[in-house]
Amino acid sequence: MAVDALTRSGEIPPSTRTATSFLLPGGVGLLAAALFWLVHDALIDDGYITLGYARNLAFHGHWGLIAEETANTATAPLNVLLLAAGTALLRSPVAALGVLFVLSAVVLALSLRRAALETGLPGWTGALGAGLVLLNPLVLSSAGLEVAPAAALLGVLLLSAVRPRPVLFGLATGALALLRLDLLLFAVVVLLGRPALWRGWARWLPIAALALPWFLWSWLHFGSAVPDTLLIKQLQESWGGWTVRDGIALYVDFFPAAVLLSAVPAYTGAGFAVFLVLLRIRGRVPELWPWTLLGVGAVLHHYAYTLLGVPPYHWYYAPAVVGLCLLLAGGIGAMAPHRFAVVPALVAAVGVLAVSAAFAVQHGMPWRSAAITTNWAAPAEYARIGTELGRVVGDRTVASPGEIGTLAYFCGCRIVDQFSDRGYLDERLRQRLDRAGSLERTLLAWNHRHFEPTEPRPVDLVLRRAPGPGPDPRWTVGSPWSGTSHFVLEPRSPEHSVPGPR
Repeated sequence: MAVDALTRSGEIPPSTRTATSFLLPGGVGLLAAALFWLVHDALIDDGYITLGYARNLAFHGHWGLIAEETANTATAPLNVLLLAAGTALLRSPVAALGVLFVLSAVVLALSLRRAALETGLPGWTGALGAGLVLLNPLVLSSAGLEVAPAAALLGVLLLSAVRPRPVLFGLATGALALLRLDLLLFAVVVLLGRPALWRGWARWLPIAALALPWFLWSWLHFGSAVPDTLLIKQLQESWGGWTVRDGIALYVDFFPAAVLLSAVPAYTGAGFAVFLVLLRIRGRVPELWPWTLLGVGAVLHHYAYTLLGVPPYHWYYAPAVVGLCLLLAGGIGAMAPHRFAVVPALVAAVGVLAVSAAFAVQHGMPWRSAAITTNWAAPAEYARIGTELGRVVGDRTVASPGEIGTLAYFCGCRIVDQFSDRGYLDERLRQRLDRAGSLERTLLAWNHRHFEPTEPRPVDLVLRRAPGPGPDPRWTVGSPWSGTSHFVLEPRSPEHSVPGPR
């Protein structure tokens, strides 16, 4: 805070100001690079779905998980596009993912710092917010997905709302829509809470609308504007009744330390959100109002997912966790003028960061599996089996056991299920339409208006998962979530149907 004041007053010479300006992005960039190295061998199965899409797009100009089939199961198109561009340059999807992870962290930190200074908060608020996000075990366990770019865009969205910048708001809104459509909820909350942005609609709306051509292309070319993953996930029934609404309790039983370290900052941020909203209702305008809007957006995003009734995949909680962590950082920064309050708050926050860092290191150097994961096997186990599968299968088509991302990435073979072969979509769409209410049925029909059903690719072999160790240790896997199991490759039986993802 003192450095920021001296810099503005001109008492710090230009050379020192230049060094100071590089301190935050340099430090955050190094931290992000170290954290990505830590987790790069522990990417979850859905992360490899994204990498598979990016690799096919970069090297073959093809939109799909496998080279032989076009699909529309990439939930975050912008993430795939960015990773594909990086892959084309670096020739490695994982390297491209690392660069995007680091750049996202730097953009987040810089956006938060600028937003903090314009709000009257100390500059260290940006570093604190970036640290709370980057070291969060749930965020680290979601590496490979769109969580890091989403956090960066939420930082940009916050900056656009602090001192209303319609053009920047339009950029953030359009990018959020392309990254993942449900993230638009944050932009809607910010728009409703900042009337100055309403009045600037002519400046931000055309920019945000630049995202529309992708959705039109997807609607006409792939047959659905919204990716098929929403339909697929809503039909999953193998989680024993657990949904996003109560899934945290399920995760606590399996990963108590990781969940606790992920949840404490988020719940504290939620407490700040309630307090600041009450201040607003009483007619007071807290300086943290733009930050509060992120917290409100986080709570509403989580609530929206509870209404969808989807299984509690841990990354579904990530946008809410990120938004609330950013509000927490702002709340602590707002305490700066009150030493009796800010000192214990900072000590507690730094303590959480220190414990989170220690947990990350203790979990492995580097990690072999994510700190929170529901996959049946560690990535290295799936990589081993996938490589062997590609050698054995050759040109034949194999049905996946229900988790396909890592296997498809390493086998390079024709492995199919709903994520890779749209031939299975017609049956799933009919099932969903049968269960839907009138409004949802109308929306589903409109979204798939240009969908043309096709026959699934004929399956020659089936990769099946069975409980317990198998006769071949190379096909035996283990997971804290599902215990020990093994995979069996066998000919397709006449009654076999390709299973849905878990």
